[in-house]
Amino acid sequence: MGLNNEKEVDPTVKSIVEMFPEDFLRNTARETGVVKRERKIDPVILFWVLTLGFGVRLLSTIRGLKRRYEEKTKTTLSISSFYDRFTPNMTVFLHTFHAIEFQALQPGRVLNEKLKRFKDLVTQGSTIIRLPVL
Repeated sequence: MGLNNEKEVDPTVKSIVEMFPEDFLRNTARETGVVKRERKIDPVILFWVLTLGFGVRLLSTIRGLKRRYEEKTKTTLSISSFYDRFTPNMTVFLHTFHAIEFQALQPGRVLNEKLKRFKDLVTQGSTIIRLPVL
């Protein structure tokens, strides 16, 4: 699910993919024990299916996530081999990612004099907006 094609990529999608590079996902999956060796389960595709496929009005069952994974990988899995991936190690794997930290490290916009004294701004939706340091 990388950005290997030559098509114009939406900047938001590009930013999200840059937050979670394939090598990082594979290494983290091995370190957390989600995969010991890559066979039918690709940790990168599994991550993206779980991250983007689960939510309101999307795929709300493990069976639905499994079907989406099979579509993306063009493989067939038994329900147990997919279901067995949902372990405490998977929880550790998914908790490893600090997307907000990545965003916080990105340079902020230059603000006018009235707003320069602010360093960070947290909105009610828990969005972090990075402001320049004085």
